[in-house]
Amino acid sequence: MTGSAGSPAPRELPPPRVRGPFRWAAYALAVTAFGAGVPTPLYALYEAKFSFGEADVGLVFAAYTIGVVATTFLVAPRSDQLGCRPVLMIGMMLTAASGAVFLVADGVLVLALARVVSGLAVGATTSTATAAMARLEPNGDQHHVARVSVAANFGGVASGVLASGLLAQFAPLPTVLPFLVLIGLSVVGLGAARALPETFVPSAGPRRLEPEPIRIPRSIRSAFGIACLALASCYSIYGFFGALAPTFVRVGLGYGGAAATGLVVATMFGSAAIAQLFLSEVRDRRALLLGFPFLVVALSVFALAILVASLPLLVLAAVLLGAAIGCAYMGAVTLIDRVAPDRWRGEILAGFYLSGYLALAVPTIGVAFAGQAIGLGLAAAAFGITLVGFALLGLIWTARTPTPPGGEGRPRAAA
Repeated sequence: MTGSAGSPAPRELPPPRVRGPFRWAAYALAVTAFGAGVPTPLYALYEAKFSFGEADVGLVFAAYTIGVVATTFLVAPRSDQLGCRPVLMIGMMLTAASGAVFLVADGVLVLALARVVSGLAVGATTSTATAAMARLEPNGDQHHVARVSVAANFGGVASGVLASGLLAQFAPLPTVLPFLVLIGLSVVGLGAARALPETFVPSAGPRRLEPEPIRIPRSIRSAFGIACLALASCYSIYGFFGALAPTFVRVGLGYGGAAATGLVVATMFGSAAIAQLFLSEVRDRRALLLGFPFLVVALSVFALAILVASLPLLVLAAVLLGAAIGCAYMGAVTLIDRVAPDRWRGEILAGFYLSGYLALAVPTIGVAFAGQAIGLGLAAAAFGITLVGFALLGLIWTARTPTPPGGEGRPRAAA
């Protein structure tokens, strides 16, 4: 663990003997993911309320990438210097703030601002919560950490999308109540983050808020590249599905309610979370060698569902995509965990997650604009073929790269 320039490195503290702090760190991760999912079923309502089109929805959906990039460089790497607890508290406050901005939204610009604040929360929380969980796991079981972090991330998004869709469909105040729920969950998360034990004594050097370079040791760059490609593939597909499926459900299949949209999108994320129950013995390279071809198969089923306009096929595609993403994501996370040196873990995780969030923005914006220009079907085909290509590239790269020895990261378990 390195401190800031000219200051001694922070001193590591032993992890607690109980699982409570570990679970609360996972809760903070899940709440931020919940907040990222809440707006998804509501965009059709905002379109009607504020009279804007699909391209505007794509821009609003992807606006949080700005926030993610900002906090990834300014805040998240500093968890290695400041400690995880204050960064998680910032993340919970930003999550609540994003809900508050959505509550006062009166047009597309405020919606975009709300998404930027949500991105700030995601960037501050995701890598920091994962690093905190790695240090708070009482038994040092890092594969358990990876499974729980993946489940909390995707399970949080699934819960946010589903809860928002159901509340919008069947409860009053459809664009208000979901965000009140989010703010309430964030307040609980703020209290939990404040109560977390710190995992090291922060350095006493100066703490300036300025861009922090993300340094990747040369010895792990190949493994880091494979893991980032896997994560980028997962997030691109998740953005592709999240941008295309709601429009297809409304326009292509004629199901206009927010509950139907939320249920279809939540199925994919829920499947990714549930897949972690079956991946206890599958990790890093093996998970990637299984996950990449699985992504290709699932994308093919999704394309077929769009082509023949079939709801059952769409639901099957959501389940398969979720399971494939869950497998590949697990492989990426466990590979990074095994090779990342402890002293650079926070900034390596920040760079790792940054690759995914940047990849997420491309299909989200692209499908929205291309759908208007060439039609939804052709846009889906173009982006689907591109994503299949990335998945195949990841499979070839992984197959041609020997299993990395673990370096200064976690000991290699049987894989």
